[in-house]
Amino acid sequence: MAEEVTYADLKFMTLEQTKKQEVKQKANSKASPLVSHQWRLAAVTIGIFCLVLLGTSGALSFKVLQVCQIANRQNENLTQQRQMVENLLTTLNVLQDQNQNLSETVHQLSNNKGHHCIPCPERWLQRGANCYFFSTKWSSWEESKAQCLTLNSRLLKIESKEELAFILESAQAYNSFWIGLFRSKAGGLWLWEDNSTFSSDLFNIPEAGSSNYPTCVSILGGNLIASDCSGYRFCICEKTAAPENLDHRM
Repeated sequence: MAEEVTYADLKFMTLEQTKKQEVKQKANSKASPLVSHQWRLAAVTIGIFCLVLLGTSGALSFKVLQVCQIANRQNENLTQQRQMVENLLTTLNVLQDQNQNLSETVHQLSNNKGHHCIPCPERWLQRGANCYFFSTKWSSWEESKAQCLTLNSRLLKIESKEELAFILESAQAYNSFWIGLFRSKAGGLWLWEDNSTFSSDLFNIPEAGSSNYPTCVSILGGNLIASDCSGYRFCICEKTAAPENLDHRM
């Protein structure tokens, strides 16, 4: 009897366990689609987030690349500008050196007047191949002749009407200047200092009277006059410019 009760109990317990397992399986089968749906939703969300993150990362990478390219271009421009500045500074230094050399050359040339670039010495007037000096010292005709000789020149010898016009224009109107024309006595021949004969085609010489003293010609106020050679005047000296100086100037 005791064994029958025990078996019935066991059988009842087995049926109950079977029913519980079926209920649990049904519950699990109902919960399984919900869990699966939640996992799929989570997976989709994570996928979308990853795609957004990937797109954002790509955009940032592109921006970074653009910034790097711009920075490289600016760096290249700065390098080129720096090189240009260095080239300009080098050119400036070269020009400054050339300017200094030119200044020194000009200074040297200015200290060598009458030798290489300027055909006439200082205070001399140049016309064509001749140099003219208007003295500021009063002297007789003979003394004027000696003064010109010390200047490696001679008293003026007028050889053309153009030269005469230049002399008359250059001479101060209120001063009188001896020139190299004279005669030894009244009625004698007019001669230049080098003893060449005077040509009356150039200009006329007013008669200075019948004095037997030497008579010399001077310029006064744009006119030529004859007077006693012992009188005091300024004088005009003349000499030929050095040929090499004229060729260099031309």
